[in-house]
Amino acid sequence: MVESNFKVHGDDYGEYHPSTNRINIFLNKHETLEDILSTITHEYLHYCITDTHEIVDDEQEERIIFIMCWSDEYLV
Repeated sequence: MVESNFKVHGDDYGEYHPSTNRINIFLNKHETLEDILSTITHEYLHYCITDTHEIVDDEQEERIIFIMCWSDEYLV
């Protein structure tokens, strides 16, 4: 199971740490609630991909997440 933390300050929008199954969301990088929800989705998808135990490199993983997050645009 993954644990989520919201932090006030950070250098990125969010980060997933597979070694500890921890997600950090940095609120100072977001302007709207929609931005925060998008980052939460993005980081949870990192967790889901890691949990499948499939071997993908960072570029492949980011591409998979991008396509999943924008799938409604691709399917129209």
